[in-house]
Amino acid sequence: MASEVWEDEGEPYHFQWAHVDSEEAWIFELSEGRRAPASWSGTPQEKTVMPGTMMVAVVAHDPDVEKPPYVRFDPGPTVPFELMKRFVGRVAEILDNGFETQPPAY
Repeated sequence: MASEVWEDEGEPYHFQWAHVDSEEAWIFELSEGRRAPASWSGTPQEKTVMPGTMMVAVVAHDPDVEKPPYVRFDPGPTVPFELMKRFVGRVAEILDNGFETQPPAY
């Protein structure tokens, strides 16, 4: 599983993606970010951001599977528009580049 931590207006977000062999698909998720607990202070992991509540997910099936991609939104948290644009752009970038897990170009 590959992941990136983003920040928007001082709030952390977690973007992650992975291939799920049993589904023959790539799953992309944008989640609220959860900062490391205070008990981790003074450790190498003190700045860790972990995924929290999933906000939006995209499922893109492998090219040989005849199913269209789809998007699922969690009804709870709202997604800031600029963050949604970044998410869609990053998913498109990964899909267009053959699912390479390279860090973003920006």
